[in-house]
Parts: sequence; C-alpha cells; structure tokens
Amino acid sequence: MTAMLEVTDLVVAYGKIQAVKGITFSVEEGQVVCLIGTNGAGKTTTLRTISGLLRPESGSITFEGERIDKVPAHKIVTLGLAHSPEGRRIFPRMTVEENLRLGAFSRTENTQKEDLEAAYELFPILAERRSQPAGTFSGGEQQMLAMGRAMMSRPRLLLLDEPSMGLSPLMMKKIMSTVRTLRSQGTTILLVEQNAQAALSLADHGYVLEVGKIVLHGTGKELLTSDEVRKAYLGEA
Repeated sequence: MTAMLEVTDLVVAYGKIQAVKGITFSVEEGQVVCLIGTNGAGKTTTLRTISGLLRPESGSITFEGERIDKVPAHKIVTLGLAHSPEGRRIFPRMTVEENLRLGAFSRTENTQKEDLEAAYELFPILAERRSQPAGTFSGGEQQMLAMGRAMMSRPRLLLLDEPSMGLSPLMMKKIMSTVRTLRSQGTTILLVEQNAQAALSLADHGYVLEVGKIVLHGTGKELLTSDEVRKAYLGEA
C-alpha cells in the first residue's frame, strides 16, 4: 500500500550549507509520526520543505501519489496538507475568528461556518474569545489558535512543528491530548516535538534526526525503550 506521504532522498540547503542530507521516510494514513532530534537537526526545515515554504535541492516528496516538491505552498494546502508552524505565527492584531478564517482561504464561504464550529468545538476557549485580539492570548492559547487555523482547511495531513514549545506542563498535556483527538477523528499527523517523551508516547512511528540525517527509526514504543534515545533525548543515564 502506498503511504500518504513519501519523502525520498530529500536534500535541502541554505546556500552552501546542507540542512537536510538525503533523508527518506514515510507517513501512513491515520498515523502519528514524529521527528525528534536536537536543535539544528533539520526537523523544521523538513516540515517547511514538505509544505512548500522551501524548495529541496534534490529528492522527492509525494503526497497521496502526487509529487509536490515543486508545487507552490498555497496550492499544497488545497491538496489536503496543512502546516502549523514553529512559533505559532498568529496575527496578533487580528481577532481570533479573523485568524481562523485565514486558514480557510481555500474553502468556500458556505463551508467556513462549519469549519469554524469544528475549531470552536476542538478548542472551546477560542469560541469564548472569538472577538478578542489574538495577541492578548497566552502562549498555550496561541498554540490552540495556530492548530485551529491549520484545521480550518480540513487537512488530511497536518504538520505540527513544536506545539509544546514554551508551554507549561499542564498546557502541554492539553495540546498532546488534542493531537490524540485529531488522530481519532481521522487526521494523519507529522509531528516535530522537542519533548521526545511526549511525542514518542503517542507516535505510531518515530525518526531520530542528527545533523540532517536519520540515524534511528522505529515504533514509538521501540524508541522509548532504546538506550540511545533514552540517554540522548530522555535525560536518562
């Protein structure tokens, strides 16, 4: 069976510096797949390339059987792939609802109401404060907004980049619980996450990146019990 997402021999460079050095991995429909690794390993670069924000130097990216590595980012969204970026990237002076509606630019006006109600059901705090400027939100609330905005396009594959960054332990648990909910609702997820324990605990499969290369992969459970992963990323001796 063909994977929903197939990344093959992907090379991405910033000038003469290669940030991603020929990685190959896949994401099956219905899975949560995570990429873990230290800062500078190439995780965010990989997501940005998949979503069309960067162009690869070589290699291929196939989504649901269609090559997308030369497709513009705004068209990739219409194919069913959405990206919730590192740092949230919300528009602080716009209201919550205005931010959400930006995520639905590819959808018709008739379906936007349904999309909004789905986002509000997923994150009730957004409904309560829909007219409030997004910049007044806490970090955790902004993360909910960023995820809600990405879901407004009804993606079949959601790219989530560092959703727990800078959040309290309680808010991180809420965000990870939402990831589980989205999977249960049928959304496939490719997750980049600094908290390796949390990511691997919910991932079907994981890949460990070091300086632009995949050095280890396996099921979430396998990586959680790997001595190498435990020492390097879980803080265990």
